[in-house]
Amino acid sequence: MLYKDISKVLSRFWYCMAAILLIPFMLAAYYQLHLSPVEHPQQHSTYAFLITILITLSIAAICHYFGRNVQGRLYLKESILTVVLVWVLVPALSALPFLFNHTLDSFPQAYFEMVSGYTTTGSSVLFPKKYDEQTGKEIPYHKVIEGVIPVKYEFYGTVKPIIDPANGKVLFEGVEAVGQALLFWRSFTNWLGGIGIILLFILIFPVIGVGSKVLYYTEAPGPIKDSFTPRIKENALQLFKIYCTLTVAQIFFLLITNQNLSYFDAITITFATLATGGMSTKNASIASFDNLNTEIVVMIFMILGSISFALYYYIVKGKIYKLNNPEFYLFIFIVLVSGGLCSWYIYGTLQELSIDATNQVYSWGESLRYGFFQTISAISTTGFSTANFDKWPYSAQSLILIIMNFGGMVGSTCGGLKTIRLYMLFRILQYKVESMFRPQNVRIFRIGSNEVDNLTASSVLGFFVVLVTLSIVASFLFILDGIDPETAISSTISNVNNVGFAFRMAGPTESYAFMSNFSLYLSSFLMILGRLEFYTLLAILVPAFWKENA
Repeated sequence: MLYKDISKVLSRFWYCMAAILLIPFMLAAYYQLHLSPVEHPQQHSTYAFLITILITLSIAAICHYFGRNVQGRLYLKESILTVVLVWVLVPALSALPFLFNHTLDSFPQAYFEMVSGYTTTGSSVLFPKKYDEQTGKEIPYHKVIEGVIPVKYEFYGTVKPIIDPANGKVLFEGVEAVGQALLFWRSFTNWLGGIGIILLFILIFPVIGVGSKVLYYTEAPGPIKDSFTPRIKENALQLFKIYCTLTVAQIFFLLITNQNLSYFDAITITFATLATGGMSTKNASIASFDNLNTEIVVMIFMILGSISFALYYYIVKGKIYKLNNPEFYLFIFIVLVSGGLCSWYIYGTLQELSIDATNQVYSWGESLRYGFFQTISAISTTGFSTANFDKWPYSAQSLILIIMNFGGMVGSTCGGLKTIRLYMLFRILQYKVESMFRPQNVRIFRIGSNEVDNLTASSVLGFFVVLVTLSIVASFLFILDGIDPETAISSTISNVNNVGFAFRMAGPTESYAFMSNFSLYLSSFLMILGRLEFYTLLAILVPAFWKENA
């Protein structure tokens, strides 16, 4: 293992990371120096980001020292280890502003928050602290999930409320009590994770040996890697251009369709939407805005973020025939069918127009509005909410839980199984059944114009087996840690598929603040596993990986 070369490459990455941290640092400085306490009563984070930048530069210098006198060229095993180190260590460094700022006092919680950001999961531990009105002392939440054996939870909130010093009233609590720069940073990590922090690295430092191709394909999820240009750097550049163009487009449409929306909200919503990440700057997520136009724009761009970016490239190049893609058709079909079914299931039932309950029933228009939004949010693995679907009929909840596993297309920012794997699993099963009564037939497995070989088919089957096995084991571990089965299973599905919302204690009105340190670390591990699509992270856990002759 060429550890010095890995150290040299990592030093470049940490220098790049320090430069990225300058963006929230400058934003924090602006809020602290140019806005009054009335305009920004939340805790400032300028020094928190400054200290984090200095620590990042120090780590970069140390890595550079140990990697001196080498070229820093990566090969297969070194590339795999580098990818894993980046995805494990970057959230740890990115969590430091939350700790230095005292927004969060627990490293496992801060680490979970940043892993959730970079993996575009969107889950959060930010939850209002609760205090006794008479004594002023912090008190825990007590909640019960009913079942055959009721599970009782006792936990504390994580974020101090912002109190008006004049009258003692609460101005902001929960997510909204966090400083604007830190909220921007949460959403920005979604955006960075959506494009792939490794892809950005390839774009900036392309000369890293044959490992650049391994790094790229690790970032590009799915069983079939569609390289639409002959060079890896050119591929990364085209993806980045498409990503930035869609980002600017969504900000524009959000602003012109909702004049009450601030630039800050439009930017942070876009970061979380296009990356299908779901990090929100409001306690009630998208429901806080209560604006149909905003919801429509978000729905459209959740779908656009779920479509392979290669298709956008082909459209720009005039290759419209590339849209004749079975994965694309299947994805749109699933969106329409699941959205229609969910709307049908909730029609006429007691509704909550937003996260705040109102005792009415869903009309057809409202059922379509909220049903389609939540199913698109689930299948795109974004995790935004406009309704408390935890109170919906079990048929609608079950549908959402199922499609949370699906995800969008290969080459998109989505998590999940991916539509192409669903299609391949169906075809593999079809061919297997046919071979039982027509063993003499030789079938060539194709997806569009691409022929699928046995190795790719085996990889898809292996992926599915790993997904099921991990889901079972992780759910069991969560239950052993005292979490009720419904929360445990839905949280596992949410973490592994990078969705962001779950049910019961992790539902749309809740957070992951109830989890123990063990469950938070397990969730973080599952989110990274899902983002790297299992094989990359699992590879370094195999003893043979570390053998010199392997």
